[in-house]
Amino acid sequence: MPVFNWVALKPNQINGTVFNEIDDERILEDLNVDEFEEMFKTRAQGPAIDITTSKQVAPKGPNKVTLLDANRAKNLAITLRKAGKTPEEICKAIQMFDLRTLPVDFVECLMRFMPTEKEVKVLRQYERERKPLEILADEDRFMMLFSKIERLMQKMTIMAFMGNFCESVQMLTPQLHAIIAASVSIKSSQKLKKILEIILALGNYMNSGKRGAVYGFKLQSLDLLLDTKSTDRKQTLLHYIANVVREKYKSVSLFYNEIHYVEKAAAVSLENVLLDVKELQRGMELTRREYGMHGHNTLLKDFIAHNEGKLKKLQDDAKISQDAFDDVVKFFGENSKTTPPSVFFPVFVRFVKAYKQAEEDNEQRKRQEQMMMEKLMEQEAMMEQEDQKSPSHKNKRQQQELIAELRKKQVKDSRHVYEGKDGAIEDIITVLKTVPFTARTAKRGSRFFCEPAQTEESHY
Repeated sequence: MPVFNWVALKPNQINGTVFNEIDDERILEDLNVDEFEEMFKTRAQGPAIDITTSKQVAPKGPNKVTLLDANRAKNLAITLRKAGKTPEEICKAIQMFDLRTLPVDFVECLMRFMPTEKEVKVLRQYERERKPLEILADEDRFMMLFSKIERLMQKMTIMAFMGNFCESVQMLTPQLHAIIAASVSIKSSQKLKKILEIILALGNYMNSGKRGAVYGFKLQSLDLLLDTKSTDRKQTLLHYIANVVREKYKSVSLFYNEIHYVEKAAAVSLENVLLDVKELQRGMELTRREYGMHGHNTLLKDFIAHNEGKLKKLQDDAKISQDAFDDVVKFFGENSKTTPPSVFFPVFVRFVKAYKQAEEDNEQRKRQEQMMMEKLMEQEAMMEQEDQKSPSHKNKRQQQELIAELRKKQVKDSRHVYEGKDGAIEDIITVLKTVPFTARTAKRGSRFFCEPAQTEESHY
């Protein structure tokens, strides 16, 4: 093959780069390297040697033979070089579950090279023929020892479980805690409840002419508050609600401060987290069983002793998070089977964000109105100063005084119109005040305007 003259990064430059996250060995497994070599070989090399035609032995340099498929042997050789250990050292570490000798990422790479039935058959045949092991390539010699480890798959699985256990717990615990905190805080928030109550009341009022009263709404209805606009199209229903809350229910205006970890909970797939917890439980059971068969292994004993409590706490958190989420979803009239955290919590994330924006818009509108009012007052003051300087100012003031006097006389002459019939106007106002608007009748019907009340019982 020709030389590719690239500029290689040093080992200490790889950390934190994309190269630290890629798996070039897997790419090699997917490629047809024979075709690649055929396309890029130099002319002086001539035809490639087909080493796959021999079922058992094929030359690989002086005094070395290989029994494995060429591609697989090449990838295994690359993996083994990463460990920097002899085949005997690697196999001994696997027997002892020694993760200090073999890092977990190397163990996981090695799991892709579990000996197949065909490979075991070829290796055993080579042994039966009593051919020298010394002439085997390193990867073949490793595979010979690797295939003889008792309960190999189980041991490799346990090593991968042990190596990843702490990281898995550290990754899953915050996700479970986010679900618990978000669920409990949303369900227990009295201020949020008041906000929803205001929304329900206003919604029922708006629908009073066409629809009957409702007693609740689906959470996705919160998104519609931005779609419902005022007659002048200058503000939404959410802007109006934010204004009402600020003026009438100021104590609940910061309701979003009672809701915690909602954004983090929205990113959690609870179903997958619970499955991961069950996988850890199965891994621990497998480790206990292995330790029961070989009680002398101190590495297994120490791992179980140090981590059983962590797993138990994680399982408890998983149960609490599932119960807390089921409770809050049910509390808001939803179904946890059809409404996962990735659907439920984002509703609140969007609502809080939109509500804060509505508050900001209202404040900005208020500032603009204040500025306009101040500007008008300044203009009026300037006009008044100019009027005072004019000769006709005195005549205008006399005219204004005369008009004011005439108005007083008019009011005095027409007083009997408002005060006649023993205060009839005041009586009418009193009656109107005693018939409050009711959002729904006691029978939960659809009518909003009822007969004059015969009792003082409130229908809210």
